[in-house]
Amino acid sequence: MTNIADDVREHFSATKDVELLSLSEFETIVKGLNVKQAVLGGEECTVDEELPNVVDSLTSLGIKTLVTTNGHRLNGELIEELEEAGLSATRMSIKAYDDSIHRLYTGQTNKSVLKNFRLLSESRVKPIAESTLIPGLVEQNEIERIAEFIASINPAIPYRVDGFLPSYKATWRAPSPDEVIRAAHAAQRYLWCVHYLHCATVQHENKVTSIYP
Repeated sequence: MTNIADDVREHFSATKDVELLSLSEFETIVKGLNVKQAVLGGEECTVDEELPNVVDSLTSLGIKTLVTTNGHRLNGELIEELEEAGLSATRMSIKAYDDSIHRLYTGQTNKSVLKNFRLLSESRVKPIAESTLIPGLVEQNEIERIAEFIASINPAIPYRVDGFLPSYKATWRAPSPDEVIRAAHAAQRYLWCVHYLHCATVQHENKVTSIYP
């Protein structure tokens, strides 16, 4: 059985020939927009060595920044660089607390993810966590274990439970809205600030602009 990470890498291989922006070109584009907050994500933005410089550039323009990451590369050194650059917050995806589930989901151990999340919580960057409810893989009881882990660090850390959207070659089904809500309520036994996201309940209140490519 292939894991989801393999399927995602195959899907994004077609973007390898996309021409990259220079930092000055990026700044020129941003200055032409009325931007209040920038979400820095993608396949995995922490692999980009320019990430701290991008954050620093946005901070100098008065723009709040949020990095989304799987957490594997977000070690103490990178956290310190992003902290100094003025990063506002980081949303880390904790796929699973159980290492065997995490390996099946991503093909990698979760040891660095859990370690780096603890390091993040000790910095000035606001930590935010999220997990995806996947019936048959990441069940409600696993969401509870993740919530308990986060609470052991700080129960005030915000946590979001997302409903899985089947894509690529994934064989797991999407959870119902009720399943996502029940999982979020279970996480609330440990954490003070829990939200949930399901495609059937999403309402967009703010305008979101993807500036490149």
